[in-house]
Amino acid sequence: MSACSLIQAVAPPTNPGALPPQPQPFFALPQPSPYPPAPDAAHAEIVQWFHDHGYQDFQIQALVEHARTESGFRACAVGPGGYHYLYQWASTRLEHLQEFAHTDGCPQLATQLAFADHELRDDPKFACFWNATTEPAAYSALRRGFGGGSC
Repeated sequence: MSACSLIQAVAPPTNPGALPPQPQPFFALPQPSPYPPAPDAAHAEIVQWFHDHGYQDFQIQALVEHARTESGFRACAVGPGGYHYLYQWASTRLEHLQEFAHTDGCPQLATQLAFADHELRDDPKFACFWNATTEPAAYSALRRGFGGGSC
């Protein structure tokens, strides 16, 4: 048997219709972890999430500082007085977060950030945040707004 006949013996058929259908390539999308990120990872995710959603740098800095103050970047932190999660939601705001997240447990960090974005954009008491031009002014507006106050 010649070398050419070996290649011909293992060569695919010349009729493409004779090949069995090939499976589609499988691309696994990254699945969110069921566990909250460590504080350092949460800090980075917060910065990236707000950056990706069009927030200005000083607004991001204010939101980061607020998360540090409220929870130490612990996405599932539970504080005294019924305060929960990254931005220490409580009472009606906590109920709204859980409805938004479709869970009565700790929502994924990205869901908490989306809910914070929803509150900031849709609640008039955060007008001061959007009108701020510096990190200290934005941070002060967050403290008043998330605390139930307004401008």
